[in-house]
Amino acid sequence: MRLDHLRYFIEAARSGSISAAARNVRLAQPAFSAHIRMLEQELGLPLLERSTKGVTLTEAGARLYEGALSLFRHVDQVREETVNASSSLTGEVRVVLAASAAPLLAGQLYWAVRQAHPQIKLVILDLLRVESDTLVTSRQVDFGLLPNVSTLVGAASEPVLAQDLYLVGRNRPEGAGEVIDFAALQSVPLVMGGRKNQLRIELEHTAARIGHRLNVVVEQDSLSVFRSIALSGAAYTVVPYSAFAMEIEAGLLVASRIVNPGIERTLSFVWHEFSELSLSARAVKDVFRGLVQTVVERNQMRGRLLLPG
Repeated sequence: MRLDHLRYFIEAARSGSISAAARNVRLAQPAFSAHIRMLEQELGLPLLERSTKGVTLTEAGARLYEGALSLFRHVDQVREETVNASSSLTGEVRVVLAASAAPLLAGQLYWAVRQAHPQIKLVILDLLRVESDTLVTSRQVDFGLLPNVSTLVGAASEPVLAQDLYLVGRNRPEGAGEVIDFAALQSVPLVMGGRKNQLRIELEHTAARIGHRLNVVVEQDSLSVFRSIALSGAAYTVVPYSAFAMEIEAGLLVASRIVNPGIERTLSFVWHEFSELSLSARAVKDVFRGLVQTVVERNQMRGRLLLPG
């Protein structure tokens, strides 16, 4: 396959329109369409579904799209490694963060990398776990900081922090203090993810083992929505402390650590199993390690630090 054919294919998929993609790459539409047709003929498969509304990826096209993005990430990495061998670190590093860690860490990571390596362009993504897993395994990001990745196929990982889970709301429920028994959650109105949300699954399994049920009154799949609902009314959510650390420390929300049993989630650095991190990505990861240690020492992230001393 020719790289130019793949680049045009990626542009068509991103644009959702052959005409728009052709304009973006400054190529006449008939010539652009010819490149796409040649790629489809070479593979013997349709890659794009064409309609009056534009183009969408076929199943084969979706697989090729992910593979092509991974390929060009690798090409960029080879180029950056060559440049970095004889100069200061440069190039783009893409990192995906757990939604629960992003509010606290994203800004601090950005400025720490900016100070340590000013020529590195850092791109930080904050997505749901399932989408984040896909970004890692398809090599669309260099690495991530994600929860409970031990079962993620095609990924290498390094444990960072075992986080306790907290019940968070505007006020503590009656009888709760710095800690709250897990059994008390059954009488607390909870805002949580849908039934396929991994954290909710873990909590419901724990509740079932001790003969209780969670009282989920609102289902949402966005941490920012959890935050808004908890700030605006009489509902609670279950998150690591870091998810709402700024609101808790500002006195807008209060948190009680869940005990009897306590619940932990392990945050890990994770990257593609068969890809070496570039020099720039390794440098960003080193900065990130130091940042995590700092916020744990400040008690902004609570749990057991798993990084080697």
